[in-house]
Amino acid sequence: MIDSVRSRLGNLIGLVTVVVVVGLAVPPAASAWGPISRDQALEMVKDRTVGKQRQGYITLADVGTMDDIPLLLSALRDPDDLIRGVAEQSIWGIWMRANDTTVDRLFQMGLDLSHQLRLGDAESEFDRVIAMRPEFAEAWYRRAEVKVMGDRWQEAERDFAKALELNPYHFGALEGLGQCAMHLGRNIEAIDYFRRALELNPNLVDVRGALQRARSAAERERT
Repeated sequence: MIDSVRSRLGNLIGLVTVVVVVGLAVPPAASAWGPISRDQALEMVKDRTVGKQRQGYITLADVGTMDDIPLLLSALRDPDDLIRGVAEQSIWGIWMRANDTTVDRLFQMGLDLSHQLRLGDAESEFDRVIAMRPEFAEAWYRRAEVKVMGDRWQEAERDFAKALELNPYHFGALEGLGQCAMHLGRNIEAIDYFRRALELNPNLVDVRGALQRARSAAERERT
């Protein structure tokens, strides 16, 4: 779990990488008219031209809203693996925006400190964000990850649960709850969380492995 947490802390870097890759695949004319609006991005994802679809999906990371999450979740089942990757990064991009300059700055500081493994400082920044914007699900989720890295599983579980309450689509929070439940010996409960995470995002390889481990642990408990 801790390794997967550290991996997810690189989502912002990964998002930038995807933007560059997709940008190379899109004809220059796609950006000739300046910044792409949300409405334009939504039209682009309907286009059967692969380059335009990809550009539309990645643009939603910057201009999309929570209303666009169901569309992006459906793209996680697209036959094109790059579309699936771009859609997932766009989901994270939307989730990681509070659309408040001060809050977004503090949140970014928390992410940076987490990446540096300065856990106490990172938690303090996320505390400040939550105090300012308690409805910002991603702050609860990222604080939970910090607590996981500090081996504070019960506290992390509460934060993951709050993130999921605020954002029912949050497959990362479901994974986190599953890992907490499994770590705390509640394997049947963990199985349910992992299944629900995969229903939302079938591309979570780590969750598939965790689900199998939870099933094996639950089976050992029955014998």
